[in-house]
Order: sequence, then structure tokens, then C-alpha cells
Amino acid sequence: MTTAYNHLPTPLRNHYIIARHGFSLANNAKLICSNPSIAIPETGGPLNTGYGLHERGREQVEASAKLLADHLGENKDKVKVFCSPFVRTRQTAEIFSKGLGIVEEPTPAMSLRERFYGEFDMTSDENYKVCWQDDATGPDHGEHSRYGIESPSSVADRTTRFIVDEIEAKMEGATVLLVAHGDVCQIMQTAFLHTDAWRHRELEHVDTANWRDMQASS
Repeated sequence: MTTAYNHLPTPLRNHYIIARHGFSLANNAKLICSNPSIAIPETGGPLNTGYGLHERGREQVEASAKLLADHLGENKDKVKVFCSPFVRTRQTAEIFSKGLGIVEEPTPAMSLRERFYGEFDMTSDENYKVCWQDDATGPDHGEHSRYGIESPSSVADRTTRFIVDEIEAKMEGATVLLVAHGDVCQIMQTAFLHTDAWRHRELEHVDTANWRDMQASS
């Protein structure tokens, strides 16, 4: 399926793996934390260190990095890592990089940031259900949210433009790890599988600290 917001070519020049950040302080507080002005700084939050990873999340990512290292084998230290600039994703990317033996620092990319949840930002994570119901309901499928929620197609547009402009256009034959957020990972999956972005909840869920090899999934 071809859509105006999915810019991924077929075939791809590189091998992509997507990963979700580990269990975070916002997850622990049951908060939606999607505003860059709150989620990027290393200040604020319950510990005044920003909304980064909970200790449970760090342990999750360390274990997940070992599985990814086994999956990639001898080429594990040659992976190029890009991440959302939110504290929780930067910390996740750093742990993955360390576990894979990568010397180069992860590259933050604003295009991989969390989906923005509008009026529901910094409210109960129970409100995700309202967003997902809106996504699933036709004919609009979340395109003009009354709550100011970023649409699935907008997330697909910005993430796939980034992949095409900053990765596909500049390298070939690389293994690339994209560290992002729950809905962003789900929506990126729809792009790699060339299906509608609003169907993201129909796909197998990427849990906290989990990764998915899109070459194996496509």
C-alpha cells in the first residue's frame, strides 16, 4: 500500500531495528509525558533529574541489549544508533550502545520524538485509550483530534522522512537502531509493513525496552 505520508522506498538500502525505551519515571507515575519542553531537560520530574528511566527500566534495557547483541552476532558493534532526544530514550540508547560495544555516541533526532498527546499531556496514562479509540474510528482516524493529539499520519510522515533524508540518502548496507516511544514504534512498524498508520494498534505491541528487527518482520 502506498500512502502520501509514508516515504520509505522499496527496497531499503539499510537494515533497521526499532526499539522502545525502558520503563520510565513517567510510566511509573502513570503519566503521559509527550511535551519536548518537559521530557527533554534533565530537570524536573520526581527526582529532579528529568523524566528518564526508572531503575527497573535500566535493568530491562540491559537485558534487552544482551538479546540484541546475540541476535546481531559479530557485527553488533557496527550498529548506527539514532534516538528521540527525550531523556528516557537517550538513556535507553546509551545502554543499548554500551551493551553492543558501540563506541560512537547515539545521535538524537527530533523526528523520533514521542507522539504529542495534546490536552492529555501530563495526565493519566488511562487517556491513551481515548487516543487509540480516536485513531481506530473512521472515517477520520485521528486526523483532526479535538484534543490536539498528533495524528498517526503525522508521526509516520516525520519518522519516514527522517529515515529517507538522514539515513537512506547517506549510507548503505548499515544496521540502524532507532530508539523511540511506544506509539512511535507502533506507527513506524506500519510504515515498514506498508499499511495504514492508524492501524498501529492492530500490530504486535513493542513493550518497554523491547526491540524488533524490521527486516525479519517485513
